[in-house]
Amino acid sequence: MRSLILRIVLILSFFCFACPVPAEDSPAAGISADSSVVSTEDASSASGDKTVMADKPDKEDSVYDELKREIQTIRKSLRGSERKKVLVAYFSRTGENPGVGNISVGNTFIVAKEIARQTRGTLFEIRADYEYPADYDQCLKVAKKEKAAKARPKLAETIDIAPYDEIYLGSPVWLEDMPMPVYTFLESQDFSGKIIRPFNTHEGSGEAMFEDKIAAAAKNAKVKPMFSVRGAVTQYESTKLPSAIKTWRTKEAIKRSQEIIDSIN
Repeated sequence: MRSLILRIVLILSFFCFACPVPAEDSPAAGISADSSVVSTEDASSASGDKTVMADKPDKEDSVYDELKREIQTIRKSLRGSERKKVLVAYFSRTGENPGVGNISVGNTFIVAKEIARQTRGTLFEIRADYEYPADYDQCLKVAKKEKAAKARPKLAETIDIAPYDEIYLGSPVWLEDMPMPVYTFLESQDFSGKIIRPFNTHEGSGEAMFEDKIAAAAKNAKVKPMFSVRGAVTQYESTKLPSAIKTWRTKEAIKRSQEIIDSIN
């Protein structure tokens, strides 16, 4: 019975989180792109069609009904009418970048924009109240000084995270660490009860222990496994991003589905 439920849950998880989201205009910073979602079950009812899950065994009515209730519970959890409010906060830099040359659109912004499209989240740019040099070597000098001093630069804009349930947090890797303005953002907010889903861009540094650093800076937040991608992929192979991000998010959905099954049995 558990194995049957799990197989169905995996299918539901994939379709709930991996199916393409209709293309939308990129949400502007601080503007939510939330919209209502109609389940396939609702759509079928509206059109007059009836979806048949399986032939109902005459001698196993109670088992069938139990399975149906459990599937409905899982579906409601994964794609319930109360969609979580999502914030996609990111730090990104244009100008000269290693591995990609001079860019007019930041690597991390490209990832953040796709995540916001898939989650219908609100985009927010984390940025200091001054500009970093466009020249890479000059920017590196500034970054080294800030890291050595453990600086917490003043941000150009702030946002209240209280209304948001989940925060996707994006950052490039600078000197095996996050840029100091990201720490300003993390340390100036109350993340109690919040879920943080980190992502980063790099040119060989990988995850750079971002999960641990974010957990240490954002007290009482629940930090989930991160998504990490090379900046060159975001610039020159961006068509790979939607499916890669969906896969990352679907893995989390499958994990949650298993937790629901465990709580039922």
